[in-house]
Amino acid sequence: MMIFESVFFLIFSTFTVISLVGYGQLIGIKSQTNFFDNFFFGFIFISFLITIVHFFTKISFLVSLIILSFGVILFLIKKNFFSIKIVKKNIKFLILFLFLVPLFLSQKYHEDFGYYHLPYVITMVEEKIIFGLANSNIAYSHNSIWLNIVSIFSLPKNDFNFLTLPAFLVYYIFIVFSLKKILESNKQTISNYFLLVCVFYFILKFTRISEYGNDLPSAIFSILAVFYFLKFSESTIQHKKSSYFFCCFSFAVFSILIKFSAIPIFLLPLYLFIINFRKLRKEIIKYNYIFIFVLCFIFFLQQFVYTGCLLFPSKLTCLNVSWFNDDFFVLRKNLELINKSYSVTGGLISTKEYLENLNWFPYWLKRNYSELLEHLITMLIPIISLKIFLKKNKNTDNLSFENKKIFYLFILISFVFWLKFSPVYRFAVPYFLCLIFIITLRFNIIKKFSTNLFLILIVVSILFNFSKNILRISNNDIIFFGIKEIKNKSFKDKLSKNEFIFVHRPDIDNNKKNGWQGRLCWNIPFVCSYNELIVNKNYGYLFFSKLNK
Repeated sequence: MMIFESVFFLIFSTFTVISLVGYGQLIGIKSQTNFFDNFFFGFIFISFLITIVHFFTKISFLVSLIILSFGVILFLIKKNFFSIKIVKKNIKFLILFLFLVPLFLSQKYHEDFGYYHLPYVITMVEEKIIFGLANSNIAYSHNSIWLNIVSIFSLPKNDFNFLTLPAFLVYYIFIVFSLKKILESNKQTISNYFLLVCVFYFILKFTRISEYGNDLPSAIFSILAVFYFLKFSESTIQHKKSSYFFCCFSFAVFSILIKFSAIPIFLLPLYLFIINFRKLRKEIIKYNYIFIFVLCFIFFLQQFVYTGCLLFPSKLTCLNVSWFNDDFFVLRKNLELINKSYSVTGGLISTKEYLENLNWFPYWLKRNYSELLEHLITMLIPIISLKIFLKKNKNTDNLSFENKKIFYLFILISFVFWLKFSPVYRFAVPYFLCLIFIITLRFNIIKKFSTNLFLILIVVSILFNFSKNILRISNNDIIFFGIKEIKNKSFKDKLSKNEFIFVHRPDIDNNKKNGWQGRLCWNIPFVCSYNELIVNKNYGYLFFSKLNK
């Protein structure tokens, strides 16, 4: 069985990568983008395709297979065949892939997986777009475009083991992309030093793909936006600068559509556009930019269908439609209290007083300082190691950073935004990496890069990642590709008013053996809801609204 799963995993991974590269070629700038850029652009294009298709039909396995197959056809039309030469030249990265595979074995679910990630995928697989979907689960009031992508990796017979495959692949390709940029450059650059800071951290810290949910892909696309911002600053050739700006712009927008906590990243392309307005004003009316604008429109239209609001949690963008529910805005306050560690107080202070005048900050710091310190140390260890062993660099002429002050301002605004709205560490990974990068940049300027030392430290980091996962899976009775499953029982909600579908609720009493996970929907059949609903059907579409008692 394990042999079959391994073969399927390798074939499906290869098939997916080829498909994404095929789609990426449709919006990438042909003269500048490469295999890796097209792979990342592929996620942007496929998110658009899935979101559009879901307006008209459910994302069944057949639909998913057609979407992925069409991407492969596009890849082959461009004659991007894999040759034996290419495979031999990049054999080291195939070996790296094998060393990272344990991340995908016997994965432990993250806390939101059974709450709304998997149930959301089930709604996409079982039904076309639902008006008022957020009434079934308040977590849907702020959707992530990454969950739309994840839905096409749901296999037949309710097999959800490959829902984390896109996150694994974007993680792996990002590491390969970073290593190739660093190792193949003929000179030291500021942008490559930024990748160096990032790649060590990702290998050392992101050792469990499933536990980071949507945060990992959002962080990677944010980092790509920062990288191309730096590339733009380094370049003096206009057509390259145009290409770098598009990469910075599109990856920044996509990271925000995945996670709204990435909003400050958009300050970077915005600054470039304002400063270079005369040169870039004609760029943004080209088809690839228009595609990004249309993607944003389609995503926010989907949000409106789910909630009655174009932009959550702004009440100004909400319309008085039948599926709108004021309870959606309760989520904002509840999340703020959770993210600012209100539970630490034990209820000794009112929620209103807690959120006023930074009263929450000491409690939050007490709860989070050890985690912050651990991650900062992980970022710094490779840099300190390099500092100790590298020799001084005599030629530093090409390592000046003209946008350094702007970058400091960007970091400051990012942290203010983060602390104000969602001070959870994993939401701020790109900001902390940018901070470590900029405060250690002088070290990169005065030290001469050593390929051999870099490779030694990378190998040690990969072996650490590998050994940590081997130890983890050695404690499991069964080793398999995918996520550990929780099987919750459910009952049909008799209070919900409808004549079209069954509304299921988790049977908490019979799920006690699953602990607190027994309260969650997990893979309970469509539709699982924590709320009592009124279900209507018009023009072939389901409409969910709140049942008023």
